Amino acid sequence: MLAARWFILCLLTLGACKSQEKGTEAAMQPSEQNQELTLILSDNYGGSEYVDFQVIRDMKTLRQFFIQVNKTRKPGLPVPDIDFSKEIVLLHCPGKMGDVSASGLYIMEDSSEKIVLATKEGKVKQKIGNEALIMPFSLYKLPLTEKEIVFKKE
Repeated sequence: MLAARWFILCLLTLGACKSQEKGTEAAMQPSEQNQELTLILSDNYGGSEYVDFQVIRDMKTLRQFFIQVNKTRKPGLPVPDIDFSKEIVLLHCPGKMGDVSASGLYIMEDSSEKIVLATKEGKVKQKIGNEALIMPFSLYKLPLTEKEIVFKKE
């Protein structure tokens, strides 16, 4: 009788663990829309002082951005290798930040005419004395498209 109870207890425990794993896997899988938008690079220093969003369609513009970022870095960040015949790059600078963790981008709407991107707001950090101001930036790549790309801050 004790062995039967022990067996049932083990079976229930294993079943509960497996169901949580399946739930976690489903929660971790991004939607099909967001699989197109891929984060290439993100850093806390080198972005714009103000909120900025740019669509970069050529290597020259991307290099100019990295020249600006690498002015204060030794060694500098390498310029990512992007095939602009197949992809475009999106630059997002949320501006000066102090007590908020960096935000990210996601595809809010993808219609036949335009792609609307919005920011995922970062969490407010608990203030501990003096906070350093950061100017983060993020680079994302997106498959080449002729659709209008619109940035919307939520």
